[in-house]
Amino acid sequence: MKKNKKSILDHWNEKNVESMYDKNLLNAEINLIKKHIPAGSKILDAGCGEGEGTYAYSSIKDVKIHAVDFSDTRLKKASLKLKGKKNVTLKKIDFLNKYELDKDYDIIISQRFIINIPKWQLQKQVLLGFMNMLKNGGQLIMLEGSENGADDLNKFRKIYNLNPIPIQWHNYFLNDTKLINFMKENKFRLINTSGLGAYFLLTRGIRPIFDKKLNWDCHFNKIASSEKLADFLKIGAQCSRLRLWIFQK
Repeated sequence: MKKNKKSILDHWNEKNVESMYDKNLLNAEINLIKKHIPAGSKILDAGCGEGEGTYAYSSIKDVKIHAVDFSDTRLKKASLKLKGKKNVTLKKIDFLNKYELDKDYDIIISQRFIINIPKWQLQKQVLLGFMNMLKNGGQLIMLEGSENGADDLNKFRKIYNLNPIPIQWHNYFLNDTKLINFMKENKFRLINTSGLGAYFLLTRGIRPIFDKKLNWDCHFNKIASSEKLADFLKIGAQCSRLRLWIFQK
């Protein structure tokens, strides 16, 4: 399928599509991001999808969240999820067209959002927009697809004659070096980087060696998503198809 903004928007407007089918992974993502959000923050949740992350972040004390997405279907799902959350405002925004948002966010979250922008040049355009909306000292928290992490994981799978995991047609993963250099050129400092390498290695690397049946909700995956296990294994970003980068203005 041709990868462009319209085809990607059409995909996310499909009612039966979910942003993440592996809910153990989704919860691990949310927990990883949430621990880096201070109380009292003004937050932009860019590409909020169904609002699962937004819902969790809204429970942090005294936060105010602007949750935005370009898909009417995602926003409708998010509105149901976030019903009654008075500290959350939903808005339809297309970051590749003219938009109006505040310029004083403490935190901007990009959780598997940038990878839905189909070219690096366009991704850079969106990132520059984020930079302009952060206050001085504000932070951009990115949990995004990593070319490097995906390559690490596929190298491990190759050892056991497992096929490489392809990148979804509607995703454009980030090159770690290009991203870090671009942010540095624009006066943003990388203050934290990590990942969910333990979960990816266990569930996409080791489990398939013994069980080819795909089952996101299996007991093995639930255990693999444990923060205690991740802390014990200390794999971090290696083999993590999704990596966390935190940049400070």
